[in-house]
Amino acid sequence: MNPDECPVCDTGVLATWQVAATNETIRVCDECDGVWEATDELPGPPLTTIEQFLLLRGRPPLWSELHRLDEAPAS
Repeated sequence: MNPDECPVCDTGVLATWQVAATNETIRVCDECDGVWEATDELPGPPLTTIEQFLLLRGRPPLWSELHRLDEAPAS
C-alpha cells in the first residue's frame, strides 16, 4: 500500500491538515473524508469523518477550518 493511499476506500489520497482552532494535526482522505490522528499507524480504521470531527470540536464542517500542511510547492 502506498503510504498516501487511503486504507479504507483504496481510491483516495491522504493529506496532512492542521485544525486552525485547535492546532490538532490530522490526516484526511480526499475521497471518503475519513480522519486519522497524524500519529496513527496505518492501515487502520479512521476515527471519524471530517464533518463529525469538526462538529465534535464545536467548529463548522468547512474545509476553511483546516490548513493543509503537506501541499506540494508551486511550480
